[in-house]
Amino acid sequence: MKVLMISIDKGLLGRGQLGDVIERHREYGKFVERLDIIVFSKAGFSEYEVSDRVKAYPTNSSGRSKYFFDALRISRELFKKNKYDLIITQEPFLTGLVGVKLKKSFGGKLLVHFHGDYRGLKLLFAKLFVLPKVDAIRVMSRGQKDILIKNRIKPSLINVISTPVNLEKFINYENKNPEHQERILSLNNTQKSKKIILMVGRKDEVKDFNTLFKAITLVYEKDKNIGLRLVGNYEPAEAESLSLPEGLKNDGGVFISGRIDSNDLPAYYKTSYLVVLSSKSESFGKVLIEANACGKPVISTATTGAKEIIRDGYNGYLAPIGDAKALADKILFLLNNPEKAKKMGENGQSLVAENYSGNSDKITNLWREIIESK
Repeated sequence: MKVLMISIDKGLLGRGQLGDVIERHREYGKFVERLDIIVFSKAGFSEYEVSDRVKAYPTNSSGRSKYFFDALRISRELFKKNKYDLIITQEPFLTGLVGVKLKKSFGGKLLVHFHGDYRGLKLLFAKLFVLPKVDAIRVMSRGQKDILIKNRIKPSLINVISTPVNLEKFINYENKNPEHQERILSLNNTQKSKKIILMVGRKDEVKDFNTLFKAITLVYEKDKNIGLRLVGNYEPAEAESLSLPEGLKNDGGVFISGRIDSNDLPAYYKTSYLVVLSSKSESFGKVLIEANACGKPVISTATTGAKEIIRDGYNGYLAPIGDAKALADKILFLLNNPEKAKKMGENGQSLVAENYSGNSDKITNLWREIIESK
């Protein structure tokens, strides 16, 4: 099968990616004859060969207003060379509109992804302009499916398959590998025996760092032996400007790692005490699965995605969205109860191994089913 994907993830162009986006799409390539990906981007990017079957094409647009037209232009050129069986769009908005236009012009089936927890006017836009033309929808969680059904989207269109996670990469990270062991030792040495609270994720308003920083401030008032490590968001030069206690900063308790190689990410989980996610909205929450796979307890705001991953009190805790005190209370409880924290991490490792394996196969099998459907 030949697949054309419309994406907004610039990590597919081989620059600045956080996590395993390249690795995942390389894996998809094993199941297809051809996977071409058009990525919305401003000027300055080059085509990127993900694998011998997967290639990413930047729109190199002069501005955001040009993304739609540039994506259509590149798509038309690609359709001259290939008859794609399936068009996939990363979201039901601008990429979704490109997908609708391509389906109308060239045929093929259309699959639209919901990677975000969309509601209100955004969901209304999707219902009016994109979803009437789709052959299938993929969401990341059952909670997302429930929201769509309540909004009168046909249940038969909606498929729940979360983002794939290479669990083996996290569960057995140091497993007699000298380089992995050295990386963990190096991180432990820099952390000065502090109990590290880790936050992994892009710098984005939806991640709600304000609530995170307020929670860490409350925790620090009662436990001075903590450290906060930020990965994939802030850069080291920004440390002084963060709204965190001066004592925590002066004591060397703020560790900012910026963007890191995705292959090193397990080491950051392994050397943390617990992992926290303070988001206002998450359709999934892959970092929670990765942290549990590394045997670490997780604390998250009660987003749609987090509520599906976390069994409250079993592999982690949930706190109300935007509630810094509740987040701080959960963190403090685990800091003060190391055996409970250890048990939660062990529970999480078993839970994710049971529930989140083999999703790359499930995704590509869905592609085949859509193509073969009448």
